[in-house]
Amino acid sequence: MKLTKKAQLLLVATVLPLLLAGCTVQYNENHEPIGWLYNYLVVPTQWLLNQIASVFNGNYAIAIVIVSILVRVVLMPTQFHQMKTMLVQQEKMAVLKPYIAEITARAEQATTPQEKLAIQQEQMELYKLNNVSLMGGIGSGCLPILITLPIWSGLYNAILLSNEISSSNFMGINLGAQFLPIALATMVAYYVQSVVSQMGMDEETKKQSRSMNYILPAMMFMMTFQSPAGVGIYFFISALIQILQSWIQNTYIRPKIKAQIDEELNHENIVLPQRTTPRKTAQKVTQQETFAQRQNKTGGRNAGKQNRK
Repeated sequence: MKLTKKAQLLLVATVLPLLLAGCTVQYNENHEPIGWLYNYLVVPTQWLLNQIASVFNGNYAIAIVIVSILVRVVLMPTQFHQMKTMLVQQEKMAVLKPYIAEITARAEQATTPQEKLAIQQEQMELYKLNNVSLMGGIGSGCLPILITLPIWSGLYNAILLSNEISSSNFMGINLGAQFLPIALATMVAYYVQSVVSQMGMDEETKKQSRSMNYILPAMMFMMTFQSPAGVGIYFFISALIQILQSWIQNTYIRPKIKAQIDEELNHENIVLPQRTTPRKTAQKVTQQETFAQRQNKTGGRNAGKQNRK
């Protein structure tokens, strides 16, 4: 999963600058922009920015901030659902951790490849029986970027293709030119967001995700620095909103999910697969047991092993 996340980030980092550079915008023989991207993304974005800016005496920076907030508000239900799905899988994995550790220990002691494979299949069966999806959290860092990809591209081209917007200034900042301080501020904001999003995780999970604390901010710095300052404002405001979302997630949503998972998937009702013995290869599971049932059958002999973390 760790490699997959890096691969997805690399894909986004490769594709996104190309779209933001406007290479998908088509031009006719008179060098006038045409095509679906211009008609359905750039023109509506320019119209919206003009309408909002007209309310604030032509201040396009404020218009961009408002558009950033509107986009995040619209996407907020989807993102909270995504975060909840990811948290559910994380909490389930935390409950199953002692059982996975026991299976892993037996796999390491296997004497033949067939025995090791059989024990690994037992682990997959454990996930399946307790409704744990290994795909639940993959791409959680990249999906918000992919969702807003068309919006970013539309905003980028809306600024560059509008003389009125690209030539406007805010506090001495030319919205149509690159501006290093905004890129640096965006990088810092995304780093803070990465740290806040890991609040409440166990140390092992934090260690596995630590590289994301640096990859995503670095990627956002490059994209922001290569974009007009107006797009940089959008990136920066979006990062601030994501920090707030992550804080709400870990302060209010995660404790509720943890309590729910602890109630639904405790050590008494975890469904265990049929245990693979060292002498046999994979066995067909004909009857499943809960942890409590198996403990009663064995007289509690494995209780300490099963609950050892």
